[in-house]
Amino acid sequence: MVTGIISAIVALLGIASTLIAWNLNPKRRLYAELDSIFKQLDKLYKERDDALTNHDNDKLTIVNADIIKLCQRKAYILQQYG
Repeated sequence: MVTGIISAIVALLGIASTLIAWNLNPKRRLYAELDSIFKQLDKLYKERDDALTNHDNDKLTIVNADIIKLCQRKAYILQQYG
């Protein structure tokens, strides 16, 4: 009975430590940020194509500025941590 309780406590501590380590892993956060950047870039590339099709220079300028910022952030992350 006592060994069963001790085993359960050890198992729960192991699971808890694994979850904490996973949540605090800096690489996981970077991968999540990169994933977010790629999704945003896909959306912006579609907006850029629409702006080009509609000859909307104002929207094209804004979208291109956003694309440049995201590409710079992506390059920084990949250079520093990749």
